[in-house]
Amino acid sequence: MFKKQAIVLLISAVTALSGCNRVYYAQDVDDDDLVEVSYDAVDELLTHLRHPLPRGSLVVVNSLVNVDDMSQSFSFGRIVSDQIASAFHRSGYRVMGMELPTEIFVKNDTGILQLSDETKAGLAEVGAQALLVGTFAPGKKNAYVSLRVVDIDSEYFVATTDYSIAMGPDAKNLLKAKPVEEEPKEEEEPMPMVDESMDDFDLFE
Repeated sequence: MFKKQAIVLLISAVTALSGCNRVYYAQDVDDDDLVEVSYDAVDELLTHLRHPLPRGSLVVVNSLVNVDDMSQSFSFGRIVSDQIASAFHRSGYRVMGMELPTEIFVKNDTGILQLSDETKAGLAEVGAQALLVGTFAPGKKNAYVSLRVVDIDSEYFVATTDYSIAMGPDAKNLLKAKPVEEEPKEEEEPMPMVDESMDDFDLFE
């Protein structure tokens, strides 16, 4: 009788552990193909343009920023913006990346958001027709991305798209702040020493 009870308890314990393992693996999240998602997002933008953007137009792509802190881009924001730039280029557009000010948009006297004077001056200088801006928000299981194409002349959004990507191990790593290593400074070569004891004749001999 005792042996039967022991066997039953052992089987129950193994079953319980197996169930725990299944739950653990079920909670693992696989990464989405970030390149494919970025290219699909650009296709979505170009398909739903509300204002003509002829092929060959110059599009400035700004790095995506954290919706809670516009000064943060992380590896995630930079690589996604690079992928978006590549997708625009493959679609026939001229593409340029620019270091735009953190405050791309400012409120005017009526409370309406518009491009800052500094931003407009930089875009006008290079002759850009459109500006792509975007934000991301890390969640527990997904990261959420919003993209906007801004017409430079009217300052209106002419295309928008929103999507999410699974918060897999790669995405989590890309969304971590990483310390930037400073390049070691080159040591300056010491100036040649002149023996002050030498007279003028010795110096020019």
